[in-house]
Amino acid sequence: MELIIKPYESVGPIKLGMTKEEIRSVLPEKPEDSHNIRGPYTDSFQRLFLFAYYTAENGVCEAVEFGQPTIAIFEGKPINGLPFAEAKKWLEKFDSEMKFERHVGVTSYKLGIGLYAPNYDEEEPDAYVEAVIVFRKGYYD
Repeated sequence: MELIIKPYESVGPIKLGMTKEEIRSVLPEKPEDSHNIRGPYTDSFQRLFLFAYYTAENGVCEAVEFGQPTIAIFEGKPINGLPFAEAKKWLEKFDSEMKFERHVGVTSYKLGIGLYAPNYDEEEPDAYVEAVIVFRKGYYD
């Protein structure tokens, strides 16, 4: 499945701010009943390798995280399943002030997108993006 990212707005058919029920209705699989990620505030879709994170206050989606086989498309280019350096370079065209964190990856607060590449460092420059997160404004506050 390919999901087109619209910063601070949507990931494919999932719009940030949707309820659990709305998200469940637009995805082709049911969420896993048992998982240990943020308890009732997360839906885990195993085959898609997709997680929807909900607020505790009102239960609306505040972030979506996913990895392969689901592909993140941003401005016409896939950004996961690529070498981290290549994906980072692509995102830097849209945000030159992304925050790099060793053993994590980069976060663009301008775009509301993060790339997870925990194995990337100078000794492992060809490490791949393992996951992408798309989040609402204020998610990391």
